Amino acid sequence: MKASEVMKVVKTWFKVSNYDALQEITIEDLKREAFARLRLAKHDFDGELNDDDDRVIRQRYLDYEAKILAGKPLLVSPSNAPAPTYGKDYPLRQAVENPLQNAKIYIRHITVADAAKYERQLREIKILRRMGLKEEGVTMPASEEIGRWRLTDIEMLHPHKPLYLELNIRRLTDEEVIEHMKRMLPEWRRTHGIPEPLTGTFRFGLSTIKRLINFRIIPLLDLLFWAKRNNEKISYEQLSRLLYPNDSEDIRGGSQIKDTDKLLADKVLTREFDRMFNIYLSKNDSMIHTKVADALKMNEKEQQEE
Repeated sequence: MKASEVMKVVKTWFKVSNYDALQEITIEDLKREAFARLRLAKHDFDGELNDDDDRVIRQRYLDYEAKILAGKPLLVSPSNAPAPTYGKDYPLRQAVENPLQNAKIYIRHITVADAAKYERQLREIKILRRMGLKEEGVTMPASEEIGRWRLTDIEMLHPHKPLYLELNIRRLTDEEVIEHMKRMLPEWRRTHGIPEPLTGTFRFGLSTIKRLINFRIIPLLDLLFWAKRNNEKISYEQLSRLLYPNDSEDIRGGSQIKDTDKLLADKVLTREFDRMFNIYLSKNDSMIHTKVADALKMNEKEQQEE
């Protein structure tokens, strides 16, 4: 397709003013929009569909694509999840809102169902056995030595090697828990041979959020996604004309998009960027429900003082 034809086709669905909607959502929703682009960019649309789960996932990304082509850039916002319910009684008791969503996956309570599953697995590998009559007997370790084994040492219980810990928060203050964990984590990583994941190689702050909006990174990602899906090329000068069609004061040329904006766009399409965004919100939880438009008016110093 010729360059002029590419521009004509893109303009049938792309209008940068549609992305003004990004300023009306919250910072947390902006994070979710960025992550949706990551998942969209990484999805293999030509891959085989092996089961119903694969088909559901494929349809989700096709729906994302359809929204982009319909000029509706809010792929996952606002969140339709019900507001959390808090209370003292057990069925309603929930953790305080945590922007570190992965924490709810990797750090959680072991349920009764988990305990039953682990017991069954331990019986199968003859680590646990019943003592006494079948109905009245008790379950015991197969030997005193086995009784001292840690669940973490029995790798077959979980392929991802979690640490099974007993944490007595009734006896420990929050500060003590944090200090104990800080001291023990290096030892646990050493003894289990599990190195710490790579930390961020770039700083993430309020200025990063502003650059996402001011450099029009989300619409840039959608343009690049369209080009990849259609096996076409949009030059940096074309990207400049699409992203800054009528601006007289705020225009970024093709060289700026190539040398600066595209580099940030590439970072957004990494798990590391999502991790850094999550950590930022965890440390600045007052920003979770802040509208993007309001955040653009803030500066780093004001945010730190709040």
